[in-house]
Amino acid sequence: MILTKKDLRKWEESSFTLLTETQRNAILERFGTEPEPYEWSEQDIGVQIRNYLNCGEFVKSIRLSGVPSTIPLGMAF
Repeated sequence: MILTKKDLRKWEESSFTLLTETQRNAILERFGTEPEPYEWSEQDIGVQIRNYLNCGEFVKSIRLSGVPSTIPLGMAF
């Protein structure tokens, strides 16, 4: 799953959150494409956005496509 501007606006409305343009750009840059060979889930994106807003960085993990294990996000994609 990738995040579009429209999806991000919906997320803002549903979570009653107002993002700055800088925050929107950082989030869309991170989740606007799939990090091959990995894949974002809707839950991954939601958790990562909340982490980013709380501490200023993306700190959770992502799943390999079809594989239940996770890897740290400190990697450059």
